[in-house]
Amino acid sequence: MQMAKPSAADKARLSKLEKAYNAAHAALVKAPNNPKAKKDFVTVGDAYANESMNSPVLTPHIKYTQALHLFREVLKVDPSDKTAKSEADLIISIYKQMGRPVPKG
Repeated sequence: MQMAKPSAADKARLSKLEKAYNAAHAALVKAPNNPKAKKDFVTVGDAYANESMNSPVLTPHIKYTQALHLFREVLKVDPSDKTAKSEADLIISIYKQMGRPVPKG
């Protein structure tokens, strides 16, 4: 089965979210107790992780590892984030079903 070639729009969307994530992370580092910085990081982190997981730009080997890492980072900031929790659990269960080691970090 041949994978579809990523479009310029796919690449631009992933790049835009990566930049937004890095900016939100930097803002959170500067003000770790700021509720807005936390909320923005969680919102952008969930969006970037979801895009990473579903984007045709990344290969499966990269996309799921990256998405799991991003969801875990969101959960460090907001352990009650339902999106990050359910998606991280889904990725972990898939790795286990395949008999593969779950990526660390």
